[in-house]
Amino acid sequence: MAARGVAVVGVASTENPACVHGPTVVFERFLQDGSTRRFYACAACRDRKDCAFFLWADQTLSHTKRRLWADLYTAAWSKIPHRERYKKLKAVRRAAAGDRVYCKTCCVLLLASERESHLSCSLTTPLTDTQLAQPSTFLPPKENAKVEAQYLFSARSVEVLVGLVKCVGASGVLCVGAPRIHEALTSTPALRMASLLMDIDDRYCSFFPPESFLHYNMFNHHLFGGTAAHDTYLSFLAANEKLVLVSDPPFGGRMELLAHTLHTIEADWRTAAALDPQATLPVFLVFPYFLEAQVVASLPTLAMMDYQVDYDNHPIYSKGPKGMKHGSAVRVFTNQPLHALPLPGEEGYRWCEPCRRWVHHANAHCEVCRACTSKDGRTYKHCDECERCVKPAWVHCATCGGCRPPDHQCSTLPLGCYTCGDLDHKHLACPKRKRSVSSRESKKKKRKKGSKESAVPGSLADERHRDLDILAQLVDGK
Repeated sequence: MAARGVAVVGVASTENPACVHGPTVVFERFLQDGSTRRFYACAACRDRKDCAFFLWADQTLSHTKRRLWADLYTAAWSKIPHRERYKKLKAVRRAAAGDRVYCKTCCVLLLASERESHLSCSLTTPLTDTQLAQPSTFLPPKENAKVEAQYLFSARSVEVLVGLVKCVGASGVLCVGAPRIHEALTSTPALRMASLLMDIDDRYCSFFPPESFLHYNMFNHHLFGGTAAHDTYLSFLAANEKLVLVSDPPFGGRMELLAHTLHTIEADWRTAAALDPQATLPVFLVFPYFLEAQVVASLPTLAMMDYQVDYDNHPIYSKGPKGMKHGSAVRVFTNQPLHALPLPGEEGYRWCEPCRRWVHHANAHCEVCRACTSKDGRTYKHCDECERCVKPAWVHCATCGGCRPPDHQCSTLPLGCYTCGDLDHKHLACPKRKRSVSSRESKKKKRKKGSKESAVPGSLADERHRDLDILAQLVDGK
């Protein structure tokens, strides 16, 4: 039966089964007949082609399968210890730039004398001191939007974001998935700000010591380095009472999971630094303006700034002929007072006295709404019938009862619960939801229908699960 939606119903826990990306998360799938069913899946990957783990919540993962997944975890990450990988950097730094090599295939630093064993690999050489200090300038970005989505801030956006951190008076910065900020802070001692990068890209182990970089999954707060990494994380929090968190997560990630991670880090910081239980951790979260509703729903203390964040390698969120006509759609969300965070006037930002914050020059103040209402870089217009400002090209539609694009298709269907049709709640809170279908009941239904499972896997994920089942049976001697 086809699904009508999926929701997060439980955050990652060490009691949950684990995949190669750490503890899994409990999701709930809504079926067309109104029934639901919960399952465990990877916290980091939205596509089972990237991580095949899947387990119905009413099923039990056998001891053999747990061991097999643990072996896959070890094989995926525990190739060379972090400390050993970083030691190689010291030897490479002593060599001339022309003798420095990085193997993009094996993800290791090399000396020119070691190239013989990597003749079939893709190599990068020479490497300057600046490149070694800022590896994101030459490492091939991982651009799988459903996993890492590794887009890198432009130099100007890095400068502005670092300036915002300075305005808060930070002594330390926790960079959660923001490598360019970490590189700027660690390569500029004059800033006098300590930095710890926590990122799922383990290639940074070759360029930053274990005290400066932790291999990390932000969607389940999992540190791949185990106890030692957790101790480093807590030590950094304890040493920085004036800590600021900067995060640039994948835009397709679940905001509920990210919000739980940020709350966990804040709680850990209060405990480690022996702060007041009500102390607030300053946060700068980079996310698109069109996902503002999701951000505020999960993190209600955050407000959206008007600054347009640019990336060097994003197809549209960057300056240039391929960029968006009205500027990048990416903004900065923060829990700090907006009046205390100035934006660069040379880039077209101005101070709005009624709003008490810096806004883009195209964001005109509306006297009726009493706010600078633009979201996307254009000057919005006020609609008296809607009693709010709307995009300049939109027109008021009497059929829809609101402003819509000129070429829209009219619809009078109101938003609400698609299970019962009521308008006062969503499907997740519907009192008419059917109880979860168990795996045993599901199998009975299939047998009644006389359906037979195909001998050929329908996808790579199915094939991997089938192979794990076969391997588990062989290990058990069945």
